[in-house]
Amino acid sequence: MRYLVGLFVTLLAAVPARPAGAQEDASTLYARFGGYDALAQFVDTAFPRVARHPLLRRLFQGHSRDSQVRQRQLIIQALCQATGGPCAYIGRDLKTVHVGLGITDADWAAFIGVITGALDELGVAATVKDDFLELFERRLRPTVVVP
Repeated sequence: MRYLVGLFVTLLAAVPARPAGAQEDASTLYARFGGYDALAQFVDTAFPRVARHPLLRRLFQGHSRDSQVRQRQLIIQALCQATGGPCAYIGRDLKTVHVGLGITDADWAAFIGVITGALDELGVAATVKDDFLELFERRLRPTVVVP
């Protein structure tokens, strides 16, 4: 056990730390969106609505509270990484997660409608909102709407 603790400490020491006071790269969508806390607020606003949407709720039924909490964290990590933030997404690839769920173009449109409403409610700037939605269309849609 002592060996594992020592190995862990050695590995952590090898990870370059950002200097104190250093800022995130302001050009990333992550920074423009507002960082980790803003992404978490977005997920906490949008995804319960997605799970309650009449067309989409079938995709979320039967999950335990523990599974829901894990899904929330994985969604935040995935968005953080996809927007250029410092997070590492450690879940399965999104195509694997969504294959077999039968997510249709209509499902995707309903999903985009819900998240657009959440972005508007949170007051996300128009250019940031447009870039965020483009990220969903360009990078996430092809892995979620799986034949």
